[in-house]
Amino acid sequence: METKNLFVGIDLGGRKRKTTGICILKQKNGLAIPYNCKTCQLVTSPKIIATIKPYLKDIRVIAVDGPLTIGKGKGAMRLYEKFLSTKVFRQHRVQPLPPALMSEIVFVGVNLTKRLKRFNFILDKNLIEVFPTLTKALCKDIPDFHCPSSHQVSASICAWQAWFHWQGRTRWIGHKDGLLFIPEPSLWKKQWRMDFTEAWQKRPRLKYRYLRTNFFG
Repeated sequence: METKNLFVGIDLGGRKRKTTGICILKQKNGLAIPYNCKTCQLVTSPKIIATIKPYLKDIRVIAVDGPLTIGKGKGAMRLYEKFLSTKVFRQHRVQPLPPALMSEIVFVGVNLTKRLKRFNFILDKNLIEVFPTLTKALCKDIPDFHCPSSHQVSASICAWQAWFHWQGRTRWIGHKDGLLFIPEPSLWKKQWRMDFTEAWQKRPRLKYRYLRTNFFG
């Protein structure tokens, strides 16, 4: 049987409502294209594993929009979330929500991380946390995903980023309380490369002394 390279994007939702978007892309001729559109759907979060289980042997990377770890800062924020709440990100309305405001999603994400580990999906390796709202702002060429809901569009962007991660074309920012993966700088708009660099250089060194990124190297 032919081996496929599949890439999964998940936009985390609640446990009782069908607000979790799932998208699967496949690699073909150097592109990431939709795979079996029946899998681009909305489910309740307990159905995530059952939905992707038939494809697990071919899935190379899973990218998730939603907290996969818990921070200890104010609002349960992780260090990278604090940095992404600084001026330039607020101006562009791409700052993350404090996890404390979405406690159910945090529960779902942390539990999903534990469950996926049983299938050899390891956090920050082939299971990554992403932020599609930021990805859309950063990148020059986002595929035009035609999906029935915003959750499915977000899941599609997550899957697209999972494909780039498989190619080694992502960067990360964060600390031991959690890493966020973003597309590599070559995929960014020029202005955003400048803005991000300026925000990083101007960050308060004491406050962010533990924050790390491989964006610049």
